[in-house]
Amino acid sequence: MPKNRFDQAARFTVTIDPPAFLAWVTGLPDDGFAFAGWLDTRSVPFPGDADRTGDTVARLEEPSGTQPPWAVAVEFQTEPDATMFGRLMVYLGSLWLAVKSDEERGGRFNVGAVVVNLTGTGQATRRMEWPAAGLATHLAAVERNLERESADELLAAIEAGTRSRALLPWIPLMTGGGDAGIIERWKRAAEGEPNYHRRNALLVPARIFADAADRAGVWNKGLEGWNVKVSPFAESLVAEGEAKGEAKGLLKQAAASVVAVLEARFGSVPAEADAAVRGCSDLPTLQAWLTLAARAATLDEFRQVAGV
Repeated sequence: MPKNRFDQAARFTVTIDPPAFLAWVTGLPDDGFAFAGWLDTRSVPFPGDADRTGDTVARLEEPSGTQPPWAVAVEFQTEPDATMFGRLMVYLGSLWLAVKSDEERGGRFNVGAVVVNLTGTGQATRRMEWPAAGLATHLAAVERNLERESADELLAAIEAGTRSRALLPWIPLMTGGGDAGIIERWKRAAEGEPNYHRRNALLVPARIFADAADRAGVWNKGLEGWNVKVSPFAESLVAEGEAKGEAKGLLKQAAASVVAVLEARFGSVPAEADAAVRGCSDLPTLQAWLTLAARAATLDEFRQVAGV
């Protein structure tokens, strides 16, 4: 199915803190798995998404080391897809065949799937059995229906420090996610993030998800005037004593954040605009562009104001 800005925002949000997201979505404790990065699965298109170039497939390792590593596909649906069971069967089979867990002959991943429905309730797990014939087909996917999740419970866990602030963008999609009190608590929790770029990374998808849940109005009102101060974090990046190599790395990260936000909100970014952003060597400018990327109504507006 075609990608949309809600799917793109979801994929962006997962990259903020992958282990924290994976622990939350699977229910595993933080020490119950090791996240070993995202697998390159560009050669294995998801059925119906032949143009996808970057699936979100995590390599997870079970701490005991007694079983092969897992390739866990994380799929986001703006609305539940009735054919998800079949699509996952095809995709996981292709993944098992095409992606090797190591260089040894026959090295294979265990494969599994997580499905996150931004709205609605899905049914990706199916069990088909004919005992008399000895036939059985079973796919058990972890499926999270966010509209049935409690915004209050997740916020409480974040406030208590038992869950990462990287989960804040999902709050608008949950039960109670449009309440004024929840939005105020969300802002206080987000303000606890000292990294300006990460704070913007929390804000952008939250606003997009509020739109998906038909809560854009209350969130826009609740966020008026929030997060517009000059960033102490950005100022510290150019302070005396920063190592030259580290400064270059931070510039690269800031530019990548601008592009990622634009892609999450508006889709593909023209090559010339992408090059202009990544070629910028002025950190305050990149900071301003990141805020602009989060707030601009259209990509054209961003390009006009930023001059790219």
